[in-house]
Amino acid sequence: MEGEMLRIRPDADPAALSRAIRSPRGMLATILRVVALELHQVHLHLRWWGDQYFVDTADVEYLLRHADIWGIQQRPATKAIGRATVAGRADTVVPLGAVLQGAGSVTYEVVTAVTIGAAGTASVDVRALAAGTDGNAAAGTRLSFITTVSGLTPQEAAVDADGLAGGAPIETQASLLSRVLAEIREPAHGGAGFDYPRWIQNSFAASHVRCLPNWVGVGTVGVVVAMGSAAIPRVPTPAELDAMAAHLDALRPVTAEVIMVAVELLACDVTVGLDPYEATVRNAATAAATAFFAREARIGERLYHSRLSEAISAASGEYRHELIAPAGDIVPTLRQLPVPGVLTWQAAS
Repeated sequence: MEGEMLRIRPDADPAALSRAIRSPRGMLATILRVVALELHQVHLHLRWWGDQYFVDTADVEYLLRHADIWGIQQRPATKAIGRATVAGRADTVVPLGAVLQGAGSVTYEVVTAVTIGAAGTASVDVRALAAGTDGNAAAGTRLSFITTVSGLTPQEAAVDADGLAGGAPIETQASLLSRVLAEIREPAHGGAGFDYPRWIQNSFAASHVRCLPNWVGVGTVGVVVAMGSAAIPRVPTPAELDAMAAHLDALRPVTAEVIMVAVELLACDVTVGLDPYEATVRNAATAAATAFFAREARIGERLYHSRLSEAISAASGEYRHELIAPAGDIVPTLRQLPVPGVLTWQAAS
């Protein structure tokens, strides 16, 4: 019986056989669809593996491995640091490790013991116990001592004029990728100018770093730093500069005297005659100009007038414009970083 079922009947209609083979609902078509789907999945998997071989297309897990091969570490979340003022009886010692509490449940610790002098006040270095932006605090913020320190009146500290800063989340994948690509294109040279940004950005949330050889004399290296992000850079606090200097001390060449320099933000006002002068076009042009500064501004480097004009031209809905200000290229000093100032839009003439 089985043998008869497997044999093609001699009286089978050839036209019927042909239709069965070509039919989209036939067995052969079903088998081909299943095989095609399997092959498609295999090729997708091979494509995924191919992406992992290249640093600029790798998923985050494999990007971390590429970075490690090149000696780049993803910057972990960082803790806010700064200084606060305490008041009390002369000769009172504020011990190392004393714990303070700020707003909510944010806590801090004293990182260096300090003795109150005859003036009745002293400045203490403090650091957030938890990493992240929650530890950042404005000048004048009151921190209450959880650890009672006999001799203090009151049992609190006031954040100084520089505030507590430096707390940041873990480095983003985009930031890590840009640093790995920079390392591939410019391998470390044991103290070359482009080594200092890598050393700083491995451990601190710095948006821009520039190395200035012979800053104040032969053998000195000025390291100009801006904190924050490329879109919203800020000036580092003295406590951050001290921490970065200590970090570089273990990495720099022994013959180099490193001097940390706070960036100067150069606010650049932009005035544009825009056509059409509509709200949606103004918003698009504002976003384009802001993105231009975030993308192209570098410490001490010229920003070209034509490049800014080109960025505004690419704004959605823009037909034509007149870049009135700045009138020419933006030329910062060696320690200045151009940032967008007042953006003024008016109807094009």
